[in-house]
Amino acid sequence: FLSEIEIIQHIYSVGDTMSKLAYKHYSDATLWWVIAWFNSKPTEFHCKVGDTILIPTPVDIAISQAYNVSDL
Repeated sequence: FLSEIEIIQHIYSVGDTMSKLAYKHYSDATLWWVIAWFNSKPTEFHCKVGDTILIPTPVDIAISQAYNVSDL
């Protein structure tokens, strides 16, 4: 799975939310959960300023893997 995707690194800063990151990288804020899942951070409350957030792309491969967790 990891060989099929590109991982974009983002340093979490003041004003960031996972939905904003999802909109920026996927053009769809409702896909925030993909970033949360990939980083094992279920909500923004689990993110601190300065954390490196990994954003998997393309999103369709990441979503496919989210439903096939046993393949990791």
